[in-house]
Amino acid sequence: EAGPAFQGTIKSAVAFGALLSEGIGDTIRVSLSAPPAEEVKVGIQILESLNLRQRRLEIVSCPSCGRAQVDVYKLADQVTAGLEGMEVPLRVAVMGCVVNGPGEAREADLGVASGNGKGQIFVKGEVIKTVPESKIVETLIEEAMKLAEQMEADGVTSGEPSVSVS
Repeated sequence: EAGPAFQGTIKSAVAFGALLSEGIGDTIRVSLSAPPAEEVKVGIQILESLNLRQRRLEIVSCPSCGRAQVDVYKLADQVTAGLEGMEVPLRVAVMGCVVNGPGEAREADLGVASGNGKGQIFVKGEVIKTVPESKIVETLIEEAMKLAEQMEADGVTSGEPSVSVS
């Protein structure tokens, strides 16, 4: 069922998620009142969320709460934009406090726990450095590129499908 991008995405995710998680179906077609490329992106994200397709870049971030000491929304958007097009299965955590942030950042391939004007940068569960808040995005992008190069050298692929838009 087509719908505006936001509503159609929710409807598609709920419907396909229920069916595919039960093993029903092997082809999906997302219909949105949006450009066809957006339909493809939504379909790929649904499959990745259900672990039916190897993940590419995944950004996780906290929903922000009273403990957040940084603008998590802005930070997550900047990191997402800076890593756009990355094709390796990399999980990046962007967290806004030092309470829950370190745990989530440790679980990711790369992460930051922000607070008090700085960010602790984690790679594969270990703190590798602490940077000023103004350098968080730049540092995460640099570290993500290093990880991506290593993954590509190790032969890790994105599982990129052949996608055609009609």
